[in-house]
Amino acid sequence: MQKLANLLDNLFSAEAKDRIVKREDEETIKVSIMTSTIAFMYEKIRTIVDYNEDHLLRKSAIFRILKRRFLEGGDYYKIGENVIKELISARYLENNKVPESKIIEVAQVIEKYDLLYTGVETQKGFQAALGLYDWILNLAACELEETLVPANKMKALVRFMFDEVKERIEIVSHQELSEEERNLQLFLAVNRSLVKSDKPMLEYLILKLWYADWKNDYHLFLPQFIEQVFTIKQAINNQINHRLANKLLQACRRYAMMIIILRDVIYEDIQNAGNLVDNSKLLENKIREVCQNKYYETKSRLKTQIFRAIIYVFLTKMLIALIVEIPFDMYLLHTFSWIAAAVNVAFPPFLMILIAATIRTPSEKNTNSMVKGIKEILTDTGETVYVRETKRRNWFVWGLLHFLYLLSFVIPFGLIIYFLNYIRFSVLSILLFLVFFSIVSFFGVRIRRSARELNVLKKKENIPGEIFDFFTLPFVRMGRFLSLNFSKINIFVFILDFLIEAPLKIILQGVEEWLAFFKEKKEDLE
Repeated sequence: MQKLANLLDNLFSAEAKDRIVKREDEETIKVSIMTSTIAFMYEKIRTIVDYNEDHLLRKSAIFRILKRRFLEGGDYYKIGENVIKELISARYLENNKVPESKIIEVAQVIEKYDLLYTGVETQKGFQAALGLYDWILNLAACELEETLVPANKMKALVRFMFDEVKERIEIVSHQELSEEERNLQLFLAVNRSLVKSDKPMLEYLILKLWYADWKNDYHLFLPQFIEQVFTIKQAINNQINHRLANKLLQACRRYAMMIIILRDVIYEDIQNAGNLVDNSKLLENKIREVCQNKYYETKSRLKTQIFRAIIYVFLTKMLIALIVEIPFDMYLLHTFSWIAAAVNVAFPPFLMILIAATIRTPSEKNTNSMVKGIKEILTDTGETVYVRETKRRNWFVWGLLHFLYLLSFVIPFGLIIYFLNYIRFSVLSILLFLVFFSIVSFFGVRIRRSARELNVLKKKENIPGEIFDFFTLPFVRMGRFLSLNFSKINIFVFILDFLIEAPLKIILQGVEEWLAFFKEKKEDLE
């Protein structure tokens, strides 16, 4: 299996690149155990109240740090050092492992994006720059994470999977796609499915692909970037929201899981991975073993995600109940109901637990399909997958379908509103019930989707399932909208970011400086 041998060579080469290399006698960055413990505990608390995917936590932490540090200006080296130290304290980077030369690399990235922001502010005005502030910081966070944690092994897997899907997926589109656009959409779908890249990561990826100078020698591209920043941003956004994006993502998910299992097979015993090339039976046994481990690992990870989701929903609902719902019903409507309050507080976590109880790990049939699929990848066999663009419809059919879709929202929401009103829920209580029911439904679907990612069998449609989807889809769609926008006004996050995190990090930095000074004085006595 020559393809497996080539993949092994690429992964070995990538692993060598991923190793942190420091010059002889170069110092490494170290933080104290005391400050690190406090920072790590704070980070754990924050991940509960600001629900996010595990693989995005480090990037999100970098974004938050930049948001506090970015406007300090001037001494980029000092800002870079503080960024790295905060990441080490929160245990996103290993203590006493990062060489001091990394500070210079981080400082250069921060300087680049600071020049971009100030350049936009100078040419386009303060309001324009402010509108791009988060976008610029997100790009900076992506590049800083790549600088600190290159992840070349994952990039090798992305290239391997891209080469596979490029040959296996056939796009059937009403509008002709150029080869460049087709390849870009496939590459984005691979990153969405394999790396689970979010929007900022995809934006940074496209920016690197289109404008290599931004990564290699940004001074050449900076004036053009500043001048055309809105055009570039819109062009990138058009590719991310491409009409074929979701269709390609669905087609790639099955292959992504197979690549992940193959990766785990290789890294389970990387020293002897070469034996898998000429031993098909050994490869099959290893795939089956890794699949079982992956099922168990995923089940454990999902329990953690569910626990975080329950705590997040419960705390948020409790806060709103105490601050808004109970005072509103008691003092304005004079119709307060303890039953309504109890249901509103207890039902969302209960629903989350109920959803969690229905999650099942894949069967042996799925493992057999996984073995077959991986072997097809490695031997260039298997069928072509056709991805078809959504059908074009005339105005009458389009209007009729959208009217029926609207009814799918009106009927479930109407039934619940009628029932809650019948049992004496106030207007605000009904509104909050619908909001949290929708958010929990969305969280539940997202967690269930994480479990289904292990399943490479084609989903079978059935009448009960379609009826269930008809009644739950409106709440899931509403929950997705609310969760994406609610995070912007999450009062817990506001309290943590502005009232706790900023002063806490200043205090910890001061303690760190004092401990370093104390150590210097102690060494003077030796």
